[in-house]
Amino acid sequence: MPALWCPRLGDRSGVNHPRMTYAGRRIAFVLAILIAFLLPKRSEHERGRCNDYVVRPWGFYLLGEVFDRDIGFTYSRGSDCR
Repeated sequence: MPALWCPRLGDRSGVNHPRMTYAGRRIAFVLAILIAFLLPKRSEHERGRCNDYVVRPWGFYLLGEVFDRDIGFTYSRGSDCR
């Protein structure tokens, strides 16, 4: 039995409530995309014995990979030398 199983709705998820309007679903979808866009992603670059790393939002990382350029927005940066 899935964690979100509701006996009244059968196999459908409890997230899709019958009283939830189309506008409510759209707002929830946009909020979910915005939250996912801001999740942190760590990127590492090797440089000899040291690894430089950058922590940036996942959405900016994805845009940088798609357009093959550095967007320039990071949460933090540093290096791990061993």
